[in-house]
Amino acid sequence: MTEPIFGGCHCGQVEIQLTTTRPAELVPRACDCSFCMKHGAAWVSDPEGSLEIRCRGGRALIEYRQGSEAARMLMCSLCGVLVAVVCELEADEGLSNRGTLYGAANALALERELTQPSTVVSPQQLEESAKRLRWSEIWSPARIIVD
Repeated sequence: MTEPIFGGCHCGQVEIQLTTTRPAELVPRACDCSFCMKHGAAWVSDPEGSLEIRCRGGRALIEYRQGSEAARMLMCSLCGVLVAVVCELEADEGLSNRGTLYGAANALALERELTQPSTVVSPQQLEESAKRLRWSEIWSPARIIVD
């Protein structure tokens, strides 16, 4: 059985919906990179679920890339809230789900508090190919919808 968890930015221009098969088991992953630490971000996802990012207008989202520039940090262009991170895996990466958008929601942008405490992760220690493989295994299939 799946359960949606809703969230979004402060002003309502960007909404997110994380659908999960295991809401009580979601463990926020607090990335130790400088960008995530400065935003207080902790990421949640479910590879058996999905992540939907809905924007009101084509300019509702701004994105930021750092380090390997593989991941796209998504923020509301009006209020600045960091809502999600996504990565599109390319066809030449040898992954079974190639060409698919994967993502994780910022737990702080969710309307519901999660029961599990955050754990610190260090993806910056991984090579880019290892990051992408890890994301394909733990992040949710994602889609961005512009209304």
